[in-house]
Amino acid sequence: MKVMVDTSVLIDLDTGYRPTLERFVSLKELSPTLPSISFMAYYEFIHGLRKRNPKNREKSLAFIQEFVIVHTTLQTAAVLSLLKERYPSCSLADLFIAAQAIENGMMLVTRDLDFEKIAELDKIILS
Repeated sequence: MKVMVDTSVLIDLDTGYRPTLERFVSLKELSPTLPSISFMAYYEFIHGLRKRNPKNREKSLAFIQEFVIVHTTLQTAAVLSLLKERYPSCSLADLFIAAQAIENGMMLVTRDLDFEKIAELDKIILS
């Protein structure tokens, strides 16, 4: 199964947060290919870089370029609409990421417990 990582995992991988790195390495058997990221996770990540010093920003920009970015389609909007109706308390950003993972048949790897409630989503929540 293909894997998609969300923003929380991207940040941990970029900053070298050991618990996430160790769990992430153990998940490589799920998918031998490089994980994907949603358009929304890419946006959230690069938006957060605005607060970093230029040296770290450049390193992080190079890091994020290693991932395959999943772009939106008309089907993304349809899945997102359904999810927003079923889970109105979830943030639009989280539902957007979930919609892209569902649409593309991907397993989402996250540290965000908000994804727990989305029953339609194949997910691994790292602790």
